[in-house]
Amino acid sequence: MPEEARSNIAAKTPREADVIVVGSGHNGLVAAAYLAKAGLDVLVVEAAATPGGMTSTSSFAPEAPEYTINEASIQASLFRTTTINEDLELSSRYGLRQTVIDPAHFQLAADGSSLGLWRDPRKTAAELEYFSKKDARALLELYEVIDAAVAMGLPMMQTNVMQPDIKAILTAAKGVVKNRRHLIALGRWMSSSQVEAVEESFEHDMIRAPLLTSLPFMPFDADLSGWSLIYLGVLSKYGVAMFHGGTGSLPNALIAVLKDNGGDIITSSPVEQLLIENARCTGVRVRGGEEIRARRGVLTACSPKTTLTRLLPRGVLEHKKQVAADHIPTRKRGIADAKINVALSGRIDMSKHEKWRGDGIDLRIACNCYHTYEQAKAAARACVRGKVPDAIPGLAQVTNAFDPSMSPQGKDLWWFWTGLTPSFPEDGWDVARKQITDSIIKDADEYYKGVEDLQVAVRPLVLPDIEERFWAIDGSVYHVDPTISRFGPNKPVAGFAGYRTPVEGLFLTGSGTHPVAGISGMPGQNAARTMLKQFRLEDKGGRLGALKDRLRRERRRAALVDDPYSSGPNDPFPGQE
Repeated sequence: MPEEARSNIAAKTPREADVIVVGSGHNGLVAAAYLAKAGLDVLVVEAAATPGGMTSTSSFAPEAPEYTINEASIQASLFRTTTINEDLELSSRYGLRQTVIDPAHFQLAADGSSLGLWRDPRKTAAELEYFSKKDARALLELYEVIDAAVAMGLPMMQTNVMQPDIKAILTAAKGVVKNRRHLIALGRWMSSSQVEAVEESFEHDMIRAPLLTSLPFMPFDADLSGWSLIYLGVLSKYGVAMFHGGTGSLPNALIAVLKDNGGDIITSSPVEQLLIENARCTGVRVRGGEEIRARRGVLTACSPKTTLTRLLPRGVLEHKKQVAADHIPTRKRGIADAKINVALSGRIDMSKHEKWRGDGIDLRIACNCYHTYEQAKAAARACVRGKVPDAIPGLAQVTNAFDPSMSPQGKDLWWFWTGLTPSFPEDGWDVARKQITDSIIKDADEYYKGVEDLQVAVRPLVLPDIEERFWAIDGSVYHVDPTISRFGPNKPVAGFAGYRTPVEGLFLTGSGTHPVAGISGMPGQNAARTMLKQFRLEDKGGRLGALKDRLRRERRRAALVDDPYSSGPNDPFPGQE
């Protein structure tokens, strides 16, 4: 984090605020910025020494302090689908700069050939014709179905899943009507497994491989995992961007918005417990015993499981809800994420693949795959058995190729992410960490020449390292396992969706809440809107009026479960209250 930004962090702990936000990942900061702009006194409390969570950009110290690394995330896959940049004036007033990477990804082959995944599907199809004309046609047909899914699904991602805004409902309905001819194909694709969806459409490894390697969210053979290919639609419609100055430029801009609107942030202050008085969350206790009071509410942007099982005192939730919270899945997929940064003493050589293309594109800029389809499937199977795969597929990128300020001149900084390491390695993490690191770097050197020989420093982050660095329970970058049964009204668990909790004054946001993980800010934006709506109800009719409103909604939902064809005559539809 830049020194000028670090000096802006509050030096001492305030005693109270209107809203306390626990965690300064980008979703927590998005919510904090919206709440502050609405006139609330907002305090963000961060456990780590620097803000930003998994969007942190920090010095590669002590190993290589002259390099600057993106500690976890790198591409903003969904941020451009939102209105956050415009609403908070991040680019126009606070200096946030982003550039769309096109192609965002390449699949590299051992013979020097490659396939670019362009924003324009027609350009991808044109390249794919070299490998398979049949696959090129199938790709454009699949894009029609995926684009329909984006038109229908995205509006519902950008609203409260339990009380969707009427505009979102209407926009999604328009998408359904406009794309009704694709509904049967859409249903078949969404219900299939990821491997089924890929193999049904494509025959060549150059397109099959990246559609597994880049998207290891659910087990590849799990029913309904085909939905993960919706990323292609986002890539096409909105483009995938990177932030100048690293991913940390986003939290830095959000902190500036927060401070300009009277809010503040404190770091190195892990929350040890949520304060509960008269069944309401009234603040937090930080390490050392200091208490901070929240006049209106507390929003936690950490893992929902952390909030509900570690920070919330036992006995606050009724038994069934506590059991449900205790069993929020964070390590049940068999696969886990790992991240590696490598500082180099020179420049990586990708001339073999660049000469094959002959179009002058610097292949270091995009996030690239280079393992085969079968290697990706084999890696997933090995992980489930507790084995470190022989080959570990993932995404690689040279960070300073996009932003030269992040490393000394002429010296590259290599980044790698994979979602295909074992959740429970049979030989333990000390052995697995070395095996994973050595395997990744050895395989990479065939495509990124020099990554093995030019090493100055290597920093791997495997599951326990991610947990320790980012306070992420079970090292889950998703906060909740991204299985289809944990989306929508079940995210993170039934009874806790929609950002509200059964505890008055306690709200949830972050990657473990609707809709998805990744750099999007949607959970934070949706949570802030939900809180502001709740506060307006309280201001209009007092907290008793807000409680009565909640009870009325719960009774109506219960009635609909008993008789889905009935509705109270005075009950508005969700989003019209």
